[in-house]
Amino acid sequence: MAIYTTYSQTIEFRGHANILGTHPNTLEITKESKVSPRGDCIIGVRATKSCSDLEAELVNHIRSNGRMAFVIRVEDLEFGFQGFGSENLPLTDETEIVLRKSEFISPRTLAIQCDAAAIDVPREMVNLLKDPGTIGSLEIKVIEALGLSEREIPPIEFVQ
Repeated sequence: MAIYTTYSQTIEFRGHANILGTHPNTLEITKESKVSPRGDCIIGVRATKSCSDLEAELVNHIRSNGRMAFVIRVEDLEFGFQGFGSENLPLTDETEIVLRKSEFISPRTLAIQCDAAAIDVPREMVNLLKDPGTIGSLEIKVIEALGLSEREIPPIEFVQ
């Protein structure tokens, strides 16, 4: 069996003084330039893309219940996790991207059944993202496996 990534898309974002990264079930980046302390799932603002801006190849993978790996990068730090798409995801929100541990679907949702949320992002990374001058990125990698359904692919080990 071969497991590989065939495509990836990277979205840049910036830090903000009110970044908390404490939500236990979701992680969000937004095109908005400001965030209140109530937005505890938000890890980045001024994102270069939202759900409605994703490239067609990625949208097709997401809507085919595809599996994805996510890598957040801030300075020399990386944090990786996985999630799934769904044929039911509208991917129409023009401002935000939300990654969820649950199966809740909304126009802001890019992935469901993720194995991490904002609270799981390393605190060193979150602390860097409290600085508005910090630039981060979210890489979305399409994961495919020959001979297995998306849900049968073994978990990917991320080195932290």
